[in-house]
Amino acid sequence: MNVIAQSALSRYDHRLPYRKIGDRFEQLHGLELSGASAWHATERAARAGRCEYEQIRHQIQQADVVHVDETGIKRDGEQAWIWTFTTENHTLYAVRESRGSDVPAEVLGEDFAGTIVCDGWTAYPAFSSNLQRCWAHILREAEDAAEKQAEGEPIYRALKQLYVALQTRLESDLTVRERAELQRVARRELESLIERSVPDGPVATLLGKIEGGLDHWLTFIGEPAVSPTNNAAENALREPVVLRKIIGTLRNDRGMFVHETLLSLLATWRQQGRNPYEEFKRVARDNEMISRSQAVPAVASSG
Repeated sequence: MNVIAQSALSRYDHRLPYRKIGDRFEQLHGLELSGASAWHATERAARAGRCEYEQIRHQIQQADVVHVDETGIKRDGEQAWIWTFTTENHTLYAVRESRGSDVPAEVLGEDFAGTIVCDGWTAYPAFSSNLQRCWAHILREAEDAAEKQAEGEPIYRALKQLYVALQTRLESDLTVRERAELQRVARRELESLIERSVPDGPVATLLGKIEGGLDHWLTFIGEPAVSPTNNAAENALREPVVLRKIIGTLRNDRGMFVHETLLSLLATWRQQGRNPYEEFKRVARDNEMISRSQAVPAVASSG
């Protein structure tokens, strides 16, 4: 149990290469452990932890609000993506060769009824109409457009003022009717921006993005539990991004399986204030270890 727990933590918390993990066992415990053995111990942690991975997925499927984002990763030198699905108490990662709407459909289930907080990637509206587009993204894009084209400055200023005004207004305990009216007023403000005549270039592209997400910028006004930004998912991707720089490419399906499983367990345990070392020992001791033939990076259908 200790070898499995320490190998998994050394790889995914301390970010050590498997060869260094073997060296560490010899230095600290006088135990000879090859790099290959360290890998197998880490894989065993993932195989034992997969049932908890599925439990995390089930909890996320039932959530009212889920933050979703994705970033690139290499699988045997080929392009793949690591997706994150995160709530207040749970985070799940999924490594897939697809960046399409089939991934949220697979992970969240076709019948997912919650709100997705996301950026402007086309996979999200293709999966669900219940979205909150990220204001942090659009404000950054507006600032960038303003730096490149003079016509963008008043648009960026107006967007920023609207966002700050909405945040301030929502600090009050508004009734449902007041929220609905605020939503209508804010939508008119966005529509007035869209109607501005600007030459082709970055600002026209920006206005097109605002128009394309018009039904999804203001969800947070009517749904108090929804955040106007996707910072939670962006923060959840930081650790995989750091590991991507260290690890480089994932070698095969088993590597993808281990990666998504152990990252999900560690992130969720940290959110819940649990001790990862004790949790890995518990998982290795109490959970059924699935076979290697089952250790593939595919989340089972929710149906």
